This record gives sequence, structure tokens and C-alpha cells, in this order.
Amino acid sequence: MKKQILFIFLCSISIYGQKEIDSVSTEVIHVITSYRPAISDAFKENENPTISIENKDKNKIQYKIKSDPIKSIFKPFSGGYKATKTKREESKLPDYLKIGLGNFGTTLIEGFAYKQKDEHEGQVFLYHKASNGGIKNIALRDDYLNTKIALNYKNSDEIQIWEVGADYQKDIYNWYGIPFEYDENLIGSINEKQTYNSFTLNGSIELKNEWIKKSDASIGWFSDRQGSMESRILFSPTFSIPLKKNEIETKVILDILHGEFENSYFNSESINYGYLSFGAEGSFPIEKENLFISIGAKLVYNSDLEKNKGNLYIYPNIKAELSIIDELLNIYTGLTGGLNQNSFRSISRINPYVSPTLNIKPTSNTFNVFIGLKGKLTSRIDYDLNASYSQEKDMLLYRSNKNLTDGTQPILKGYQAGNSFYTAYDNVSDIGLFGKLSANFNESIKTGLTASIHSYSMKNEKEPWNLPLFTASSFTTYSIHHWMVKAEIFLRGKRKDLEIASDDTETQIELDAYADFNVSAIYNFNKKWSAFIELNNILNTNYQVYSNFQVQGFQILAGGIYRFDL
Repeated sequence: MKKQILFIFLCSISIYGQKEIDSVSTEVIHVITSYRPAISDAFKENENPTISIENKDKNKIQYKIKSDPIKSIFKPFSGGYKATKTKREESKLPDYLKIGLGNFGTTLIEGFAYKQKDEHEGQVFLYHKASNGGIKNIALRDDYLNTKIALNYKNSDEIQIWEVGADYQKDIYNWYGIPFEYDENLIGSINEKQTYNSFTLNGSIELKNEWIKKSDASIGWFSDRQGSMESRILFSPTFSIPLKKNEIETKVILDILHGEFENSYFNSESINYGYLSFGAEGSFPIEKENLFISIGAKLVYNSDLEKNKGNLYIYPNIKAELSIIDELLNIYTGLTGGLNQNSFRSISRINPYVSPTLNIKPTSNTFNVFIGLKGKLTSRIDYDLNASYSQEKDMLLYRSNKNLTDGTQPILKGYQAGNSFYTAYDNVSDIGLFGKLSANFNESIKTGLTASIHSYSMKNEKEPWNLPLFTASSFTTYSIHHWMVKAEIFLRGKRKDLEIASDDTETQIELDAYADFNVSAIYNFNKKWSAFIELNNILNTNYQVYSNFQVQGFQILAGGIYRFDL
């Protein structure tokens, strides 16, 4: 195993010696639940596979204070976590400090600072949000903490643009979702606390007028309170090869993942895992009047370093868009696929209540074929509709772990009381429908609506555990004078889970659908000072995002924002 890693690493150095780096991502991640009472919004932002012709002009860095609210699932908005790439507002006061207090003992501190001088640019970002908890009828602790610090430096000149960054993140959650009332002595003995720590170094370089366009690289470390450790190296250069009047865009991918869990769920035997992925993807664009076509493919070799075996994957990457009526009606279609290397870090960010005893392996999106329509209904209303069919091998699902206590028997680990989840994998076919409407009525009022419906066919599992078949969301923003108000509603359909009791009795449960309604507002006193208020879960429902994991009820968070310029 070590020889394989050493060989590939030397090869990567050889490639880098010819010039640079770009971020690994043949990943196709299925987010299997909407709002999780922990982990920042780790949703795929846009499920619709729309096509757009790439604009290669380098955009100026911009920053904008997030307007998305903190969901009622009792966790911070993760968008703020991407600080090293955060956009800043084009104003005389781009930097800010935001402080807020709320019920449930919630505190928020968020800050951003940006400085530019000549070819040098630097950014610093801080995010801290914590709550004392207080969900109704919860016997165990349900407090949480999310902290992130990120630094980024960028240097631009006539020949190249390069940047380096570092970020540290700490998250604290609790396995509080027990399935029934336990004996008080057992409750007192459960250590339900879980802590995640991650540290990442990243860098990129972009050369102007070179066939090696850009390269990205990162190395990250991830650990938890239970002795789990994980490391990951990502390296990806992007090449542009001239061919007649067009260019073939090619990306080379190197991904090395290694990790260890201190013990398995049922015994003290440790779990080791390691994967090496090496691949390339390329595309050839064709553009004629009102037709755009991109023909390409992805080739990935993935090796299981613990089992000393590997697999070669070949995926299509074909996309096309035809303009029927300029701006009003476009037809797009495509056939794509890819390999997603799951990791403890990525899995726990989707569901922080997993046990540190997981089976880690990649998910192969064998193919995804889609067709859709997009355009404008009026000059101010946009629409996007599409249908898709996909097949995934080893699609990631979350299912409840077996309960190792009957409510009185002691347990060794805080996650063995039927209050954690494990990773189940299955081969799944998915038929999906997606729709999106957005409208800018004027400079003051904007609104939008998205909805998706899925039909899953499972090969081995009885149900698509914890996957909603229906999701929808809607937002409206209104700005006038010193005010900006935003209202949002999120809908999630029913989901199913399987609980296994200590005597091996299996019970299939159904989680109710829910609606989460939030309103936020900002009032600007002047250019420097503002006040904000966020009202979340206004319907005051303790819905479950996962079985037995309820969310906080009605939440209010208010405070101030101070803007300045370094």
C-alpha cells in the first residue's frame, strides 16, 4: 500500500514540475436529507443539471453578507464557512463584525476582513455559533457549537495568479436521539458528546496564456473525540489543448484518502480504510449560432489500498443546449456520470449523528441522463424544468444503528443506545423531476420557488432510508429605504428508517413531512451600523430531521452589524 502511494505521489510531483493545480471533483454527492439539526447546510445547491457556456473572464472578488437565514434545524449556515472564497461587497466598507444573541442560550459572532494593496489581497474570516440546547422532552444534552477560522492570501500579476489558504473548523454535537425513555442510571452514564476537528491547507495557481491553465491542491486532516483520524490529499491540474478553432479542456485528478476508526460498533477491533483515485476528464466544445455541444468523457481508476484491489470507471460527459426562441425557450440535455469518494468528513457533515464505526467506500454515479427546458416567461420571470434518470452503484444511505440496550443495560460507547446512524450502501435507480421559478419584479422585490420529486428503485434495501421523495423551498426578499426583509419556507416529504432493538426486533418507522418557515430582517442606521433579527421555525414544530432527532422550536436571534474598511 505504501509503495502505491509513494509511486503516485512521485508521479504527481513530476506532473507538477511541468506547472500547477485544480480542485478534485468528479464527485456526485446525494444529499439525503434536508435540514439536519447540526452540520451547516451541506446541501447540493442546485440539483438541476443546467448547461451554461463558460465565461473565462476572471471575476473580481466580491463580498456580501449572507442573507440566507439560519435554518431551524439548530445549526449554522455553512455558506459562511467558505471564507477563503467569500465574495465581498463593492463598497467603501467591505469588512464587518456581526454579533447576536438569542433564545436557547444562542450566541453568534461572525466577522470578515479584506485588504488589498497593489497585487496583494488578503482575507480573514471568523464564524462562531453556539447554543445551550433545550429541545422539549430530551433526556440527554442537545447543545452544539460551530466555529471556523479561515485565512487566504492571493497574489496577481500579468503572468500568473496564485493563492494559498488555511482553515480550521470545530463542531460539537450530541447523540441525544434515544428511541424511548431510559432508566435514569443509564441516562446518567451515557457520554453523548461528539467533537469534530478539521484543518485544511490549500493552494492554487493560474497561469495566463499557458496550456496548463490552473492547478489546485489541498491537504486536510479530520479527527473526532472518539479517536478517529482521517487525512486526504487532493491534486488537480487543468490543461487547455488547442485544436483548430477550439480547445480541449482536460483535468487530471489525484485523490488519496486514508483513515482509521478506533473500534467497530460491536467490538474493539479497529477499522482502517484507504483509497487512491487517479483519473482524467476532458471535453471538446462545439458552438454554432444557437447550438452549444460539449462532448467529453471521464476516466477514473480507484484503488482500495486496504484490500489491494482496484476498479477502472469510464463515464460519459456529454451536454447540449439549443436556443429555440432567444432568451425565452432553450432546450438542454445531457449524459453524465462520475465517482464520488465518500469520507468520514463528508459523511459527518451531512449527518453529524453517525457513529465513528463506518464503512467508507466510493459511490459510482454510473450515468445520469437529463432533458429540460429553461428560459423566460416574461422579462422578469425565469423558469427551469427538467426530468432525469440516473443509476448509482453503492449509493450512500443513513440508517439507525442497532440499539445495544433495552433501556437498563449499560453501554460502553455513547452512540450505542439506538441514537446514532451507520452508512448503508445500495445500487439505486432514480427518476427525478425538478422545477424552478425566479422573479425580479423590481429592484425591491425578488422571489423564487424550487421543487423536486424522486422515485427510487432499490436493489437490496427495502427503502431509500431517510431520503425524502419530495422537497420544495420558496423565498421572497423585499428592500426599501433602510430595510431588507427576507421570508423563506422549506418543505420536506416523509422519510423512512429502520430501528433494531437489542433483541433484534426490527421496526420500520415513518418520519412525518414538515414545513420550516423563517423570516429575517436587517435595518441599516447608516453606512457603518445595522441591526438584524432572525425568526426561525416560526411554526414552532419540533419536527425530526432524522429519527428521534428533533429540532429546536421557535428561535429568535438578534444583534448588530458594524461595517468598516481596513
